Amino acid sequence: MTTERSTLRRTVRLPLSLGRRLPAITADVSRGGFSAELPQVFLPGSRVDGYFLMGDTEVAFKGTVAWAVAGNPQASLYSRLGVQFDQTPAGLTKLFTTLETKAPKRKVTKRKAKARRAR
Repeated sequence: MTTERSTLRRTVRLPLSLGRRLPAITADVSRGGFSAELPQVFLPGSRVDGYFLMGDTEVAFKGTVAWAVAGNPQASLYSRLGVQFDQTPAGLTKLFTTLETKAPKRKVTKRKAKARRAR
């Protein structure tokens, strides 16, 4: 399944809590939503709420699970899910502004690294 994103996603690891009971960590975040890794799995379409922990500040959010992939506890693999925000949390505005002004990191292939060393 391929979905077209309307906002830029950046890899950001933020601790979060779903329903103030379930700890998780984000894999990436955008103005439209986030993906996270956690021990449990949710069904797509489920309504979720919680908060991100940014320093000492809790930033509340509400959203809908857009997709979910079950993990495997026996192989120590966490489940992953994608959440679409109902409304972009105001507390994340500064983070998004900072991330959007940075150029995305590009992978350096062995060929490019060799060319850089040759200069």
